[in-house]
Amino acid sequence: PIQDKDIDDLILFLKHDTVKIQLHALKLIQGLTLEQQIVQRLANKRDELIPSLLRFVPKEKTLSKAALTSVVNMSQEPRVLDTLLDMKMPNRCMDYVREKTCPGNEQLLIMLLANMTSVERGAAQLLQIGEGPKEGLHLAFLLGHFMKETAEKSEQGDVYEHVASILPNVTVFKQGRQVVLEPGRGALQALASQLDSSNALRRTGCAGAIKNCFFCCEEDGTEENIVEEEEALNVILAALCGTGYTKKKAEDDVRELLAEGVYCLAKSDIVRTKLWKMNAVDLLKKGYEDEENPVVCEAMEGAAEFFLQDGVQQPTDEQKEETHATEEEKDIAQDLVDRCVVEEIQ
Repeated sequence: PIQDKDIDDLILFLKHDTVKIQLHALKLIQGLTLEQQIVQRLANKRDELIPSLLRFVPKEKTLSKAALTSVVNMSQEPRVLDTLLDMKMPNRCMDYVREKTCPGNEQLLIMLLANMTSVERGAAQLLQIGEGPKEGLHLAFLLGHFMKETAEKSEQGDVYEHVASILPNVTVFKQGRQVVLEPGRGALQALASQLDSSNALRRTGCAGAIKNCFFCCEEDGTEENIVEEEEALNVILAALCGTGYTKKKAEDDVRELLAEGVYCLAKSDIVRTKLWKMNAVDLLKKGYEDEENPVVCEAMEGAAEFFLQDGVQQPTDEQKEETHATEEEKDIAQDLVDRCVVEEIQ
């Protein structure tokens, strides 16, 4: 088993003048980071080891890759993660990505950001909370690359796919949700377009971010922004209910996230009005008919209850003219609730 002295020797080799020795030490450390128990030992030396590894990040590609891989593997260890955040590593990663300092290793930088934003402190740093006009600029930059119609392909593969892991982390924060829902950005539509991506990480990550954005829309004051995104809402309903041109539903974990998101939208009077106009209740009814996932069913049932309330409460004159459900629509909502009750009894 590796001893503390062995780790000290490796750190010493990282400071050697000979590149060949540096690379050999980096490769050895990279191999050690694959063993969780050894990572715990490495973490004991984090204050010296992490800065020594990060020194190689902006250097030659092979050295940079070995160093970054080690840091990514170690960043899931809480003490190492704290050290990285103490060093404001999210900002440094973004500088490297923007300035193309690490050509060929951008994907590793994005993976490191994904690990660092798994905790509140890291997500707050990436969002630049408290930095005034800078707030949200890092996320907007990442979204811009993530949303390109054709994912950047290289020897790394889908370079920005791990932004899909970052999005659910940062949309836990109001600032993150506001960046995604900013009018004119087209981010919600772009996220919705990823729900049928061939990349499972993109599908699941985008569904999680969509749910987060919908979850607090009333509190965030973003209801009107969502209402303007009719095309995105149609795509989301189609993925949930299997009512699109492919008649294909998304997989279970994606549907669960979308169903919970739609339930949150149904609670909002403003968004629910829009959903009535989009015939969402009928779509949900069709999707519910052959839905077997209990989590999805429960969320759909909850949404149906809110739609049904529109047919019970007395509307104002303005609501009668503009937004209130028709008798046919109320029947559809009631039918969906009745189906829920019948299935529960069975």
